[in-house]
Amino acid sequence: MTDYRTVQLERDMPCDPARLFALMTDPRHRAAWIAPDDSSEVVLEYCDCRTGGREETRSGPKEAPDYTTTGHFHLVTPDFLSMTEVLTIGGEILSVSLCGQEIAALGIGSRLTVTLQVTSLAGPELFDDYAGGWSAALDSLAALAAA
Repeated sequence: MTDYRTVQLERDMPCDPARLFALMTDPRHRAAWIAPDDSSEVVLEYCDCRTGGREETRSGPKEAPDYTTTGHFHLVTPDFLSMTEVLTIGGEILSVSLCGQEIAALGIGSRLTVTLQVTSLAGPELFDDYAGGWSAALDSLAALAAA
């Protein structure tokens, strides 16, 4: 069964757009905010966050990060990132997504809008996982931006 959904999340970030862009694209910083919580792990196996670049991760509970993602960055500019990502476990594709991340100046800070267009091959419950995981990661990004 195939399900489709668009998920949109917004966060106001306590830093200027240039700093937010750096936090989102530098592999050291990405590794610091991308895991959704303390019991989860996202291991950046490879990260080349630029137009034409790619990212490979392992993720899941710390004791078993068995999910893999392969992402391709189609456009990376200081105000917009566009990537596609395939999520798998044990060689089985669970989802394919298109992710747009728009950075806009907001007073002395920034507003980040993330739009996920997800095709789930594992059922509709995967959408809650996407929304919850991204929401928690954006909270961690905001905390890093405030530091």
